[in-house]
Amino acid sequence: MKESLKKLLNNNQLIWCGERCAPPGQGVSTGHAALDAILPEAGWLRGALIEVISPQWGIGEIELFLPAMAAATQANKQLAWIAPPYIPYPPALVSGGISLRHLLLLRPPQHQEIPWAMETVLRQRRCAMVLAWPGRLLAKTVRRLQLAAEAGGGVGVLFRSEHQDSSFAATRLLLTPGTSVLQVTILKSRASRGRQTVDLALN
Repeated sequence: MKESLKKLLNNNQLIWCGERCAPPGQGVSTGHAALDAILPEAGWLRGALIEVISPQWGIGEIELFLPAMAAATQANKQLAWIAPPYIPYPPALVSGGISLRHLLLLRPPQHQEIPWAMETVLRQRRCAMVLAWPGRLLAKTVRRLQLAAEAGGGVGVLFRSEHQDSSFAATRLLLTPGTSVLQVTILKSRASRGRQTVDLALN
């Protein structure tokens, strides 16, 4: 292989070559050691979309991402929540380490504006994590959101109640409530190790 081509292939900023070329060490710790241990990136992958499938809300899905969100705000990065099903409770967020001045809450007046809002914020490099509850989405819309996350370099979290056979999201999780635990099953991830499940204790 010519040296000029080798240089180009080794420069991640100049070329995009799909999931297989994701550079190592891009994981953001989840704050849950057991979960970090089974994720190929040892955490949430930067510049990627995470699809979270849950039968209901309020089972611990926010706690799942709370440590990473807290770390982001402590590093002076912004967070965005788009159309959450419940009004955030500020004292709980503060006790979890989140700086409220770094949290942006968006409630688009029209439901169909939620994906557009998420895509727009994901492309902003100053935003470390974007969480959204958009309801049903077309596959091409999920692909656009994944591309937006790649462009911005942050972590996008897409909460959904429906389970589809495939998705353009880089990571897919299935949440199952238990007695004082949240069961997290990894359905898909880059450098996949197959389906794995971990039980996380809830506070």
